[in-house]
Amino acid sequence: MKAVVVGAGLAGLAAAYRLQKAGWEVVVLEAAAEIGGRTRTFRKDGYLLERGATQLSTGYRAYLKLADEIGLGGQIAECANTVMLMRGGQLYEIDGTRPIAALFSKALSFRSKLRMIRGIRDYLRYRPKDVLDVSEAWRADTETAEAYCERRLNREIFDVLVDPLIRTYTINRGANVSALEWFSGLANLAGQRMLALRGGIGSFPAALAAMLDVRLSTPVSQVRRDRGGVLVTLEDGETISADGCVIATPLPQAAAMAPELAEAVGPLDACLKYNRAVNVYLGYRRRTLTDALGVMVPTAEHPHIGLVWFDHNKLSETAPDGHSLITCYFEEGGLNDLQGCDDAVFGKMADDFVTRLFPELAGQLDMVEVVRWRAAIPNPAPGIYTQINRMKYLLSPSDAIQLAGDYFTCTGQNSAIHWGEVAAANLIGNIPA
Repeated sequence: MKAVVVGAGLAGLAAAYRLQKAGWEVVVLEAAAEIGGRTRTFRKDGYLLERGATQLSTGYRAYLKLADEIGLGGQIAECANTVMLMRGGQLYEIDGTRPIAALFSKALSFRSKLRMIRGIRDYLRYRPKDVLDVSEAWRADTETAEAYCERRLNREIFDVLVDPLIRTYTINRGANVSALEWFSGLANLAGQRMLALRGGIGSFPAALAAMLDVRLSTPVSQVRRDRGGVLVTLEDGETISADGCVIATPLPQAAAMAPELAEAVGPLDACLKYNRAVNVYLGYRRRTLTDALGVMVPTAEHPHIGLVWFDHNKLSETAPDGHSLITCYFEEGGLNDLQGCDDAVFGKMADDFVTRLFPELAGQLDMVEVVRWRAAIPNPAPGIYTQINRMKYLLSPSDAIQLAGDYFTCTGQNSAIHWGEVAAANLIGNIPA
């Protein structure tokens, strides 16, 4: 049996690995010149920078299982679990493994703590039973998180808890994101401990790719069904016949590549938008006085920066001894205000914000790097999960063309591996030899 996998991100590489383990002959075709998709690690001036998602947790079961299989289990390290809430310019530490701890924080008034009882009831009613398939809870996908808070909670809860958590998960503000993402974010966090991969997140796709036949700089123009299998056409005109294909690309590319799936995929493709983002990496010649992992920033506190992450508190190897490495994530909701700004503007804005919160770092900056994303991750606006649920039931598990993208559920390294493995299992279980 032969399979073609389109895309060498975590979803595509996980699918290829499972197919190869099942005895299939597999080739992975990647349009870019590098593997990993948005999961890449690079170095600058002695700092180790993560280009994409930076954090793991004990809830990443698919990720951790596969890491053990390919010999990376020993590189998983535990991190601090403290995160900071922000209100009125003040920082309040909470234990990130216990979201309920926020109810005892001074960041919330007593009145809001009482109102959160209603929020807990809603969470128990609407939370997704499986965070790897959030669309199953589509009935809660009817309004923005901001509208939900105005209807059921209050503005303070939105500003201090709901909006910053959503900015952390989606790189967009709660005014633009479905209320279901709030319930999903809580379900993802509850009771989990924070983890990191020594050597950087890029070492995971590198380890998978080393076991596979991966062809870089090989864009695909079309995938179609052909005599019980598939015919994959490359942009240079070459064709590859196979028994099955996994398309593990962002949705716009997948929809254009496989027009035969238009009935299932078209409605979601027509309404799904991808959030832009700008990551600003700051290196400082001294350590922060806090051991926290980061600050979740409400829109009310900063209109552009949604998250400040202390990578040196995640893994000491990310920064030289005695130094700090901090990443500021500029989110979609505020980027229209910054169109045309060069990297120096983003760097100064990030440094100004960080040193205002942590004055011990003032005058200690020794490294700045800026990474821009034209399309970072899908934005789960109200109605998106409803469309995902519809699409999921229109796609056939017995089809020779399987999809494994970042649009099936909340985006992350764990969900990428999960949906890649689901696509592979569909081919293995349903395509006869």
